[in-house]
Amino acid sequence: MVKIDAGVLRRQEELEKQMNGNGRILVRPSGTEPVIRVMVEGKNAGQIEAAAQEITEQVKIFAAS
Repeated sequence: MVKIDAGVLRRQEELEKQMNGNGRILVRPSGTEPVIRVMVEGKNAGQIEAAAQEITEQVKIFAAS
């Protein structure tokens, strides 16, 4: 099973707070593959893209360690 780093989850919470209730971020292990799924929803496309990129990079850094 793939685990998610606590640092990634902390950053997820910080980014969600920045969205001020206008979006959400889901980071979870896949149930069928050894990968982490990242989903970002919200009203501001730029903010969504930036959050998705940042979380994805954090996951890659964690996976490489």
